[in-house]
Amino acid sequence: MTTLSLDFGTRKEMVSLLQGAWRARAIHVAVELGIPDLLGERDQTVAELAETTGAHEPTLARLLRALASFGVFQRLDDGRTYASTPLSEVLQTKPGCAESADARFMAAPWHWAAWGQLLHSVRTGESAFEVANNGVSFWELTSSDPDAKERFNAAMSSVSEEESAEVARVYDFSRFPRIVDVAGGLGSLLGAILAAHPGVHGTLLERDEIIPLAERLLGAAGVAGRYELVAGDFFDKVPEQADLYLIKRALHDWDGDDIVRILSRIRDAMRPDSTLLVLEGVIDEDSDEEDLFRGLLLTVLCGGQDRTERDYRELIERAGLQVRRTIPVSGSLRILEATRA
Repeated sequence: MTTLSLDFGTRKEMVSLLQGAWRARAIHVAVELGIPDLLGERDQTVAELAETTGAHEPTLARLLRALASFGVFQRLDDGRTYASTPLSEVLQTKPGCAESADARFMAAPWHWAAWGQLLHSVRTGESAFEVANNGVSFWELTSSDPDAKERFNAAMSSVSEEESAEVARVYDFSRFPRIVDVAGGLGSLLGAILAAHPGVHGTLLERDEIIPLAERLLGAAGVAGRYELVAGDFFDKVPEQADLYLIKRALHDWDGDDIVRILSRIRDAMRPDSTLLVLEGVIDEDSDEEDLFRGLLLTVLCGGQDRTERDYRELIERAGLQVRRTIPVSGSLRILEATRA
């Protein structure tokens, strides 16, 4: 057996990794208190920040100093005043800063507790969420709890808006007069497509509780009269006879058999000449740390997982469909264009 010589630098690096959860939690708390926004307005003392946020001043001082040690905030020369940095600016609640919504989602007690049960997921392949949250599933909580619903929808919307514009750019949707967006979330993808293609009409299928939120987004997108919202469940029925069907980042939440059930329902709704676009993040040998950990997040929250392109092709074929081509979008997101077999 070879004995490794562990130098000081290696051990220090490991300590830093082990404390990563502490760093993340400290950022979550700062965001929950609204400190990035407050420092975005002007430099402030710990006393001012404590008064505004209702925090315990000495403990807040320790939190801010710890965060400043790795660049989240800047501690000024007087030792009691803090300023923004490029890292804290992306945590502000303003357009284009998806990280703020991500941080609020991660800061939720039910999210943090679920990661605490990661060992359960690794041992069983099952979601850790229910174990950590008294038997309540992720989908049950984000449907019934207003705060959980808001945090989840905000996090998903912030990412989806950026991707939606890119999807609308790389694919020619003008060829399809009627589009159905299955599990279309708040409607950012459908809104981007309709805005870019005035001749297209769209239908969005989503859960009951999401429909009012989608109406709000699409109503403000300048596409009035060209969309309809349908409350329903993609396991039961999908609107029929459209020219094009979309399903974006929804399949990865489910196991293989459930994915085949969902795709089979879409196939049942399609005409012989309809097209289906499956938009999913895929993993491969070049997948980076962010993608790989987001895949673990899917398992922790709902028992899902990211898959390879080959995996998705096989599931699509099991549902009686065939993939014609694959189109890269951005990052790990790809479009798998399919038709009825």
